[in-house]
Amino acid sequence: RSWRLRVGAIAQPRHSILGMAAAPAPGLAGPLYAFAACGGYMTLGPLLILLNNHILHGLHFPYPIALSALGVTFSAACCRLLTLTRLVPLTRPELAQSRAFFWRTTLPLAALAALTLALGNAAYMHLTVGTCQILKALTPAITLGLSYALRLEEPRAPVVGCVLLMCCGTAVAARGEIALPRL
Repeated sequence: RSWRLRVGAIAQPRHSILGMAAAPAPGLAGPLYAFAACGGYMTLGPLLILLNNHILHGLHFPYPIALSALGVTFSAACCRLLTLTRLVPLTRPELAQSRAFFWRTTLPLAALAALTLALGNAAYMHLTVGTCQILKALTPAITLGLSYALRLEEPRAPVVGCVLLMCCGTAVAARGEIALPRL
């Protein structure tokens, strides 16, 4: 309870589309929060890839989809626990009981996320960790291209520049990992 009061005293929470509260604080705490979140993402993502690789290859666990299911199940249990304890309150609890929201939003997102995780872990059975990292590094380029092709968003010059820079870095890294023809 005291944790919630401290967070509430720092900033009023902003709300996401799925009804979860997100409360980065204004001022210096906001950039520190963003820096900590990015640092955690950049550290834990590769560590999870190495752990999955060790489980699949080192421990000879031949079920990549089951490994993905364990991760998603653990994440779902943690999210449920956080909402039940009200450490992360639902701002729109009516969505939790809405059948229409479930069929139109939750189920398609869950199915596609499960497919992504399953196929991603299945790729570890045939590709090296480095190659998988290279392919994942191209995600922003694919997202940008699809959002433009589907006319969801017009790409801005700074975004295109950043994505091109990431693709150049990926190409440099790929040169050492897999045999590519000279450009």
